[in-house]
Amino acid sequence: MNKKTITGQFQFALGKFQEGVGSVLGNVQLQHAAQRRQMDGRILHAVGEAQDLIKRSLRQRAGSL
Repeated sequence: MNKKTITGQFQFALGKFQEGVGSVLGNVQLQHAAQRRQMDGRILHAVGEAQDLIKRSLRQRAGSL
């Protein structure tokens, strides 16, 4: 796991919490902001995983040469 993967997971979890708070308060704007934060977190997490996969592949390829 790299920094982007961890940050993405945190953003997603924070968005989930924020969405719950918005739901309890009945604040639609807060719910929409929370959904955007969750999506941003998912994207950041995916980018981090892709970077890890690329690094792993490059290491394996360098090891086999």
